[in-house]
Amino acid sequence: MNHTPQIKKAIQFAARKHHGHFRQEAEPLPYITHLFSVALLVAEDGADDDVVTAALLHDTLEDTDTTREEIVEAFNNRVASLVGSVSEIKEKDGILLDWKDRKINYFEQLKKADDGAVIIAIADKIDNIESKIEAFEKEGKSLLSRWKQPVEDYMWYHGEALRIAQVRLPDHRLTKRLVEAHAKEQETFG
Repeated sequence: MNHTPQIKKAIQFAARKHHGHFRQEAEPLPYITHLFSVALLVAEDGADDDVVTAALLHDTLEDTDTTREEIVEAFNNRVASLVGSVSEIKEKDGILLDWKDRKINYFEQLKKADDGAVIIAIADKIDNIESKIEAFEKEGKSLLSRWKQPVEDYMWYHGEALRIAQVRLPDHRLTKRLVEAHAKEQETFG
């Protein structure tokens, strides 16, 4: 990952916004590690600074009090649009959406999103799947008790994301890696 002024600013922005957030692991792991992993995956593929920046910020709208306007002001409109395209909407028409409805809405956004957003979404799913498999190998079935949804729901979610990736970016290196990760997820948890 290039260490440009924009990337450095994005790292600092994400670190501040996600300060005190941890991944659900047996041993607490700062959430920023996930954001770095996603950003590294897209950067390794040669993504430009805006896509890498959006990868670092991909959960800020969804999981923090960050606004789209803050992202535009700190970075630019493209970064904010990319982050918005990979963020779940928790409420629609004044009604709180349940888990599956949030995911369905997310997929509808992703189908129309910029290719950069699709790449971020693919990298996010790769890191999530690979992290879950790694944790399962260490902890066994006790890991499943910390999950908010049943295993089948996650496999459906990742499978749908994979289908979109295969339609939008069928020959992309990260799509191929997501195919492998999802197959291993099905083998591990199926």
